Amino acid sequence: MRNVFLIAKREYLERVRSKSFLIMTLLIPFLMAALTLGPGLLAMRLMKQGTKHFVVVTSRPSVGEAIKARLTETQERETKKATELKANSMERSESTPSSQVTVDVDTNTSTDERAALTVKVRNKELDGVIWATDDALAANKLPYITLDVSSFIQTTILQESVSEALHRESLRTKGLNTTEIDAVFKRVELDPQNAKAGGPGAANPQVTFIASFVMVMILYISLLLYGINVMRSVLEEKTSRIMEVMLSIAKPKEMMAGKILGVGSVGLTQFAIWGATASVFTGASAFAARDQLKGFFSPMLLISFAVFFLLGYALYSTMYAAVGAMVNSEQEAQQASFLVIMPIVAAIAMAFPALQSPNSAVAFWGSMVPFTSPIVMFIRIAVQQPPWWQIGLSIAINLATTYGLVLLCARIYRVGVLMYGKKPTLPEIIKWLRYS
Repeated sequence: MRNVFLIAKREYLERVRSKSFLIMTLLIPFLMAALTLGPGLLAMRLMKQGTKHFVVVTSRPSVGEAIKARLTETQERETKKATELKANSMERSESTPSSQVTVDVDTNTSTDERAALTVKVRNKELDGVIWATDDALAANKLPYITLDVSSFIQTTILQESVSEALHRESLRTKGLNTTEIDAVFKRVELDPQNAKAGGPGAANPQVTFIASFVMVMILYISLLLYGINVMRSVLEEKTSRIMEVMLSIAKPKEMMAGKILGVGSVGLTQFAIWGATASVFTGASAFAARDQLKGFFSPMLLISFAVFFLLGYALYSTMYAAVGAMVNSEQEAQQASFLVIMPIVAAIAMAFPALQSPNSAVAFWGSMVPFTSPIVMFIRIAVQQPPWWQIGLSIAINLATTYGLVLLCARIYRVGVLMYGKKPTLPEIIKWLRYS
C-alpha cells in the first residue's frame, strides 16, 4: 500500500500544482452556467437595448389602438421585470438602457402604402409593420413585415400581445367593460409544491431542472477528463520508458491503483472548491435565486454527487488505464477510447428522459446498468429521490462491476505497459487475460 500512496501523492501534487487545474476549476462551472443560462440572458439583453418602432396598419382605428396599448403595456411589464431582476442581483451597471416601444396606427390599407412601409423597414427606418386589415383579421393570420425574421423571441412576444389585444377588443364589442375584461385575462399562477419535501419549502421545479442539468454536465465532463488524464499519464510514462524504472520499485497493480487514486483525489478537490463556492453564493443575500437553490442543494444531494462520481470515475478510469497500457500513441488512444466513451454518451442520452420522468422504465434501468448508472441515478436523486433499495442496489452493482473490471484491466495493464510496437489485436488481449 505504501507504493500505491506514493504514486497517488505524486499524481495528485503534479496536477494540483499545474496551471491547467486552476483554469479548469474556474472554467467548467462558468462554461456550464454560460451554456445553460447564457442564450436566454443574451436574448433578454438584446431585446432591452434601443427603441423599437412599429406601425399597425388597420382600417379600424379601435383595433389599432388596442394593439398599441397592449404592446406598450407588455414593454412596460418587461422593463419592470428587468428592473426588479437588476435590483435583486445588485447590478450596479447603468450602461444598459431600457428599451422603448413606439407604435403608430396607420389606417391606409392600400397596396402602395404597404410597399412604402416595406421600403422603410428595409431601410431600417421601422422595426416592423403589423398588417391588421379586415381580410387578415378574418383569417386570423396577420402579416408581420420585419428584417428580424430570426428573432423568434420578439416575434412570440408580439404575437401574444397582438392576440390578447384582438381578444380584448372582441370582448369589448360584446359589451364587457374594462374591469371584466381584465378579470378574464388575469393570469393564473401555479405554485408547485413538493409533497415529500415539505410543500412551500421545496425547490422550484425550473430551478431543480436547470441545476440538475448543470451538475450532470459537470459530472459528465469530469468523468471524461479525469479518465482521459489517467490514460494519458499511463501512455506518457510508457512511451518515455519511465514505466520500466517505476516497475523496479512497484507492481503494475500498485501503479494502476495509485494513478486512479491520485487523479480521483484531484477531482474531489475540485468538487470541494465548487461546493464551497456554491455555498457562499447561496448564502449571499445578493443572489436572486438563493432560496430555491437552498431548497435544491441538500447534504444528501452533495453526498450522492461525490459517491456516484467516485463510482463512475473508478469504473471508467480503470478502463482508460487499460487502454493507455495497450496503445503506443495518442492517435491509437483516441481510436481505442471510443468504446469507453460510448456508454457515457448513452448516459447523457438518457438524461433528459430521466429529468422529465425519474421513475420511468428508461430511468430505472439506466440507473441499474453500471456504465450509465453514475449519471442516471444521480439525476433521479436530484429530481425525485427513488426508494433507498434502488439506490443501494445501484451502488452495489457498480461496486461489483468495478471490482470485476479492476481484475480484468489489471491483467491487461500488467502486460500492456511493457508492450511496444504495434497495437495489440483482440486475440492477443484475450491471451493476456488468460495467462497474466
